[in-house]
Parts: sequence; structure tokens; C-alpha cells
Amino acid sequence: MRLPARLFLALFLLAAAPWARAAGYPDHPVKLVVNFAAGGPLDLIARLIAEQAASRLKQPVIVENRAGAGGNIGAEYVARSPKDGYTALVSIDHLLTINPSVYKNMGLDPHRDLVPAGIFGTTSQVLVAHPKLGLKDFRDFLARARKEDLTYASAGLASPGHLTFELLKARTGIRGTHVPYKGNAPALSDVVAGHVPLAFVASTNTLPYVRSGALQALVTSAATRNPQLPQVPTAQEQGVPDFDVQFSQIVLFPAGTPAAVVKTWEGLLHDILESPEVRRQLDQMAVTPFWADSARTTAWLRDTRARWDALIRTLDIQ
Repeated sequence: MRLPARLFLALFLLAAAPWARAAGYPDHPVKLVVNFAAGGPLDLIARLIAEQAASRLKQPVIVENRAGAGGNIGAEYVARSPKDGYTALVSIDHLLTINPSVYKNMGLDPHRDLVPAGIFGTTSQVLVAHPKLGLKDFRDFLARARKEDLTYASAGLASPGHLTFELLKARTGIRGTHVPYKGNAPALSDVVAGHVPLAFVASTNTLPYVRSGALQALVTSAATRNPQLPQVPTAQEQGVPDFDVQFSQIVLFPAGTPAAVVKTWEGLLHDILESPEVRRQLDQMAVTPFWADSARTTAWLRDTRARWDALIRTLDIQ
């Protein structure tokens, strides 16, 4: 049976498009919930996604911050929202890879109550030291940390900085006493002031301090160097085995959201990341553009959770 010319053309254009909207979606504004405070790295990424998505969807995309409980409060709000595709969550992957192993009651089961549309980017951690430590480089740090019990700061128990440092301890046999803070800002502030000498901190937050000389960058946690800190080696380059720590930024919807809507955002995220301007902005934020569809995101979360769960059990963090 031959298709009418107009129908054939419509199907051809649909197949050729990098992404296609679900029928009739969206016909009113979409809300992106960020489960951390405004002004942080995740919030900046969410607002970039919102701006780009709004221009493509031809509807406003509004960012709303619902912080607290390590991201659980915002996640629970989204999980309980209508399953119509008009409320989504922008989160760091630790909501699904770390929190389930740490919190006795998260208020939700993120693997059951949320469905990922995809990964948008990844961020690494940078081990920074106050200059008063007088370290030459990362190898000098390892030598000192095997002899001395140095203290290090983090945003709190089971935060990315805490677990990254503990993983480094497990891989190298160094020592180190954890000093937890209530958030990245106060932790980094005390490292800059010299009250605590060390910390693993998200690359985005360290750039101005490293560039000004207020902090010394010793090593990055990812398998590849950070383009914004090209002079800083990776832990693997310095001989630390099986060390590739990155945290991803993920867009998720309430479980039960129509598959066509999730597919729309899956392709939309891919399309946004194809923009040179978006990549330039992410580079300035020390975020590595990285897209994964829903299925690959689910696999990423499963594998990453297994690694952190083993470490958390060893450390008995609750």
C-alpha cells in the first residue's frame, strides 16, 4: 500500500529529527526541580538546561529549588508529583548511588519511584591543599599522609568529597581524619582559611581558588584531566589503581510518566549537548558534557551504586 505523499514526508521528517516531541507535549510550562540550593553547580546546570529546553519546546521551563536531606526532599517531591511529564528532577547521581546505602528512610525508593531520562554531564573532584602544608605535588602528599594523620574537610558524611577521599585511602593506604561540614561552602571556606588543610571538592568550586594560588590542586579524580586544570594530573596517572570518580547530573521523572515524554527529554538532552555554546558554558563550569540515554543511565547508576555501597559498608556510614 502506498502512503500519501504528505504522510510519507511527515514520517520521513520525524525519523530524521534528532528528537521528537510526544504528541501535544508540552502545552503548558514544565517545572525542573533542583534538589540542592540555588547558586550551586547543579542549580547552574539546571538553569542552562531550562533555558535551552524552553527554546526548543516552545514553552517556559521553570527551575524550582527544593533542598535538604542530601537531595531527598526534592526527589520525594518529584516522585509524588503527577506523572504527566510537567515536573522533572535535576539531581546528582548520588541520590541513587549513595543515599540508599546511607539513609534508613529516604522518603522514597529512587530506583522504583523515579525514571531517568538521561545523563547530561559529569563532574570530577579535585584534591586541594592549603599552601601552608608545603607539598611539592601529589606524590609528596602520599608520602606525608602515610606518616601523618592529616585532616580533610567535606560537605558531610557520605558526601562526594568524603567518599572520594576514603576511596583514595583504600587504594593507597594513606591516613586521614574526616572533618564533616554542613555543605560545600563552609567546608571549602575553612580549607581556604587554612583551618583544615585538605579536601576533595567539585572541580567547579575549586577553579577560582586554584587559579589565584589560594589553594594547591594536587590531583583530579576522573580518568582524564580536567580541561580547566590541564596541569593537574589524574590519580591514575600518579599510579593509583582503579580510580575514576565522577558524579553525573541526571534528569528524572516520576515513575509512570508516559514513555513518549521520557523519550522526548532523552533526545532533547542529546540535542542540547550538541550545541557548541552549551559545551562552552559547561567547560567554563568544569562540567564534562556526557550524554547517556535512559537505558545507559540505569546501567551507570547500577554499577556506580555497587562500588559506593561496598565502601559505605566498610566504613559503616549511616
